[in-house]
Parts: sequence; structure tokens; C-alpha cells
Amino acid sequence: MSILRLVAGTMAVLVAGGCGGRDALAPSAPPSAAQRSPSALATTGSGQVQTSGLFDANVDFSTLSLTPRGGNCLLVVKGQLVFHGAIQGAGNGQTTALVFGSCAEVASTPPGTDADVFTSELEFTGTIAGEPAHAHVMYQGRVQPGGHIDGRLIFSNGVSGELEASAQVAVGGEYHGAVVVH
Repeated sequence: MSILRLVAGTMAVLVAGGCGGRDALAPSAPPSAAQRSPSALATTGSGQVQTSGLFDANVDFSTLSLTPRGGNCLLVVKGQLVFHGAIQGAGNGQTTALVFGSCAEVASTPPGTDADVFTSELEFTGTIAGEPAHAHVMYQGRVQPGGHIDGRLIFSNGVSGELEASAQVAVGGEYHGAVVVH
């Protein structure tokens, strides 16, 4: 019986102490602006931030180089991804793609006409859920004939995580997934 009283007494002290000097049954104060911010809403208990939004792909065609690789074409071009949504900012860098068509075909048709596999190496500066962020981003994927991209955005060096991306070549698309800002 004395153990039961000890446990009950300890619980009463913990509950009263957790009330912060207010009545335990009184309504709590409304959340502060910081508690209502998008970054607070998007962050999980593990520090991950759930993200989603859109991105624009800006290609600098003046930097385009095409090199034959057997019956295929190695394409290298500089460009930028501009993010909107939970991620705000831009990633500048270079894309290398192995296009499954001849360089003559690639040079004479719109981007995305032939299938390819690509990797873009970017340096991102901006915000994620309102927090300043700088990171290295690798955008990798496959382009289907017609230009649809199924890809992923892999963040490292300041931000970590992998996002799914669905896009159109030289236009942009949408992203979603979780990252951690360090």
C-alpha cells in the first residue's frame, strides 16, 4: 500500500509541475506564430522536413555540346533548376546525358524527342521550409521518348535526402519527399 501512495504522490507532483503554474484543466494558449509556421508544420520528430512543390528547368543552350558515343550521343549543357513550394531557391550546374539517338538527330529535334539517361550536378542556395539552406544536388533520371522524366533529386552537403521528381525536359515539373537541413 505504501508503494501505491508513493507512485500516486509522484504522479501528482509530475502532473502539477507539468502545468507550468496554470490550472491543468484550463484551455491552453493559442499557438505562437513560430508554432504555426510552415517549417514547424512540415518538420517531423526526426528533423525531416516533408517537401513538395514545383521546379522550372532553365537550359542555357549556348553551352550545349554533343559528342558521338557509338550510335548514341553524349550531351553536356549548363542550366538551372528554380524551386517553388517548400523548397525556394535555385540550383545552378551542368547536365550530362546519354541520348539514345545520333548527335545529328539530337541537334535537329526538340529536347526530349529521344530517350536518354542523365545526371545534373547542381549547387543549391535558398530556403527549405523557411530555413536558409545550401546544398549539393544531383538530379538523375530517365527521359522517355517525348520528354517525360521520372527522376530523383538527391541532396547532400548541408541538406540530406532524396526527392521524387516528375518533369518534362527543358520545362520543369514537380517534386516531393523528405529532407533534413543540417
